[in-house]
Amino acid sequence: MSEENKKENFDIDTNVDPLTSLLVSDVLNKYNITAENRRPLNDEQKRSILKLVEDLQKKANDFVESQKEKKRQEEAQNAQQEEAQSKRVKRTNTLRQRIHQRRDSEQNNI
Repeated sequence: MSEENKKENFDIDTNVDPLTSLLVSDVLNKYNITAENRRPLNDEQKRSILKLVEDLQKKANDFVESQKEKKRQEEAQNAQQEEAQSKRVKRTNTLRQRIHQRRDSEQNNI
């Protein structure tokens, strides 16, 4: 057999998920599994595989959402810190201004 015959592209139902079908095809091609020597899956095995894929997708989506939420919280915290810091700077500036005003008034009175 030639290499091209060994590396047969499998037609997997892409209605499930194109990425999954690509990964499964790659694994089958990697181990030189052809249509002749693969055994068919029963409905129970197909359902369990689909359930596994759905669970993995759900976990991946939950992880992505948790990372987004964590990033939002960090941004909100940074915004609060910047706001608090700007308030401190404003207070410092007004205090400095008051001190300068007092010095100026004291110098004018002398």
